[in-house]
Amino acid sequence: MARPAARSGPGPAPDGGDQPDLPDLAADCAACVALCCIGLALDKGADFAIDKPAGTPCPNLSGHACRIHADLANRGFPGCARYDCEGAGQRSVALHGGASWRDDPDVLSPMLDTFSHLRRIHELLNLLLAAGRLPLEPDHEHERRLLVAALCPQEMTSGLAATLATGPIPGRARAFFRDLRRGMQPLRAATDRPTSSQGPTRRRAPCQSPQAKSRT
Repeated sequence: MARPAARSGPGPAPDGGDQPDLPDLAADCAACVALCCIGLALDKGADFAIDKPAGTPCPNLSGHACRIHADLANRGFPGCARYDCEGAGQRSVALHGGASWRDDPDVLSPMLDTFSHLRRIHELLNLLLAAGRLPLEPDHEHERRLLVAALCPQEMTSGLAATLATGPIPGRARAFFRDLRRGMQPLRAATDRPTSSQGPTRRRAPCQSPQAKSRT
């Protein structure tokens, strides 16, 4: 199921200005051309009933729509039902002028490249927005806002998306999250420590994300 659109109003930025406008960070399949059904590789198993290489349209596609969308889980595709491109699909189409690979096959390859780059950008933005709901130290909040601003240029293009996704910003974001995790460990340890009336807390294994079964 797609997440609700992640938007926030303007707020103070590190330089005293406003935070940039965020893109729509929830999937809108009606405004896309089934890019996830083409661009992602499927590995046959519990989440996908078939093997499919990246760049090949899924055999369940009819036009830009999935013929079995209403019954994905029962037909062996629960991974498709859970997948969310975080708004990268419809934004990729918009950056390519609303073109359809059905009408112009030459647009498919560059559109899939843009889709891959925007997926990385939108994933980072969603993580940075989630981090903004934590009690961050001023230095961490300053860096978080700088990263959000860097990933939200005033006018996105397919070339700029490639530059942002493959340049230094993702590395900076990873360093930010590593530092943030180290800073949160003492708080987490104190929160997880059982009281005298409690036994040790049992942790469930984390659920595997649908992206783990899909490769670009």
